[in-house]
Amino acid sequence: MIKPEVSIDRIPTGKLLMIHPPYVHFSSEVKHFIKDESPFLPLGPLYAGELLECMGVAEVEYFDCQLHDLRSKSDIDEYDSFGISVMGAQNIMPAFQIYSYLAEYVSPSKIYIGGQSVEKLTPDEFVKIFPGANQVSRASLPVDMDIVLSRQIDKLPEEELRTYLSDEVTLLLSQGCMYGCSFCGAQNRQVESFYNTKDNLEYLLGKAKEFGINRMSMYCTSLDFFQQALPGGNLNTLAGKLKEIIQLQEKYGIKLKLRALTRADSYNAAAESTEIWNLVKEAGFVKFGFGADGAASIEVLRAMRRGTTNLKSDIIKAFEHTQIHGFIPEMLYVFGIPEDTEETLCATKDFCSELLRKFPNSQYRGFPAKNEIPGNSNWKNEKWKQSSAYQQLLSNPILFLNLGFETLVNNISHPDQTKRKLVNRYAIEMSYIAHESGRVQSYLTVPIMETDGYELMDEKSFERFREIIKIYIPDISKSLTLRDLPVHRAEINRFIPKDR
Repeated sequence: MIKPEVSIDRIPTGKLLMIHPPYVHFSSEVKHFIKDESPFLPLGPLYAGELLECMGVAEVEYFDCQLHDLRSKSDIDEYDSFGISVMGAQNIMPAFQIYSYLAEYVSPSKIYIGGQSVEKLTPDEFVKIFPGANQVSRASLPVDMDIVLSRQIDKLPEEELRTYLSDEVTLLLSQGCMYGCSFCGAQNRQVESFYNTKDNLEYLLGKAKEFGINRMSMYCTSLDFFQQALPGGNLNTLAGKLKEIIQLQEKYGIKLKLRALTRADSYNAAAESTEIWNLVKEAGFVKFGFGADGAASIEVLRAMRRGTTNLKSDIIKAFEHTQIHGFIPEMLYVFGIPEDTEETLCATKDFCSELLRKFPNSQYRGFPAKNEIPGNSNWKNEKWKQSSAYQQLLSNPILFLNLGFETLVNNISHPDQTKRKLVNRYAIEMSYIAHESGRVQSYLTVPIMETDGYELMDEKSFERFREIIKIYIPDISKSLTLRDLPVHRAEINRFIPKDR
């Protein structure tokens, strides 16, 4: 049994209901419940639940708001505590909705909220958003990368588990990245550490075989899959993980389709190893997402603190390798930071368009920047803390929806309207180009507005945006105007495909 190294005063105890929030655009902005047709297995709550039970302080049950309406649960008053797991900044919004609902029936002191975005809030920020609740940080729980989640997953109804395994599943592989990109809110500036991939994967494959599933899609947790190929790393560690994945597929007769994120420089370094690439192919990897942010401009690259000045050439070299070896390369591109200008945004569009033209197997995954999010270095900036946008977020947590990586920039992320419209113009143009080629993997959603759509874009950009919307919601697009965009915002966002 794991022994707690800190006081248990700040962690949930007793009979605990661990709640996973719904997709932000399926949240209680609408009166009726929307069941998510492509839910993912919520590993965050399961991981925390296993740690708590290993400590002997809680008996954990789970409730997934992707699949069920919390309002239908009639025994709320039977639990001693409630946990809510929050990952991305935008998910503070549905977490706030869940907190608000629970607080109508139980004391907020029974509610415990943690996860990547929430734990990086200061205590003052947290109490303004979740008054009376408890903020849980990773430091409150023992670190155990060797943990196996089988005991917790066994608690899930068979129907739910079958649904999760039929969709893309997150594969616990590693966490940590040595770099510190300014826009990133993940576990950066950390040495990579590895999970117990073998035992967790073996459990999932065993369950899949029980259900008659012979093919599975998985997304690796690694922030930079090939970082062990960089100086100071050990590729043998990665090779060992790949061999485990291969052996388990053979043992259970299940074919995996895998994808992962990587930096271009680490990918190119790993490409020097024939053994690694043979293992990568045999393991079932088909797609790699490359962080291309800032590649089109040295000035922007430096402002983002990407740790390289050769990204553009590294990206092209990596894409050439993927084309030769039959992998799908994705360009993950965050753009629209304060240092961006019309010139750099135009260069970004040209570079992304060039990659789509030159590499017919490539896919576009672009994200309008949210420069300040809980967990990144910009969030701590004193000028940001004094801004009206920051105060609005704390006083109205629903606005955290506007910090979604897929959302068009808005009055919260880009208070200057001229810059806001410029960034959205290029975001829409690049998305339109990618849609035309049929190789888009990121989808723009509509933020909450103060007035109407004119605060987001001009008529020319709107015509392009409406053409994109028409693909998914043809009926609404016919009569949609910038004036009534706020009226249809929530409905549009529900039909726009989820970025996965």
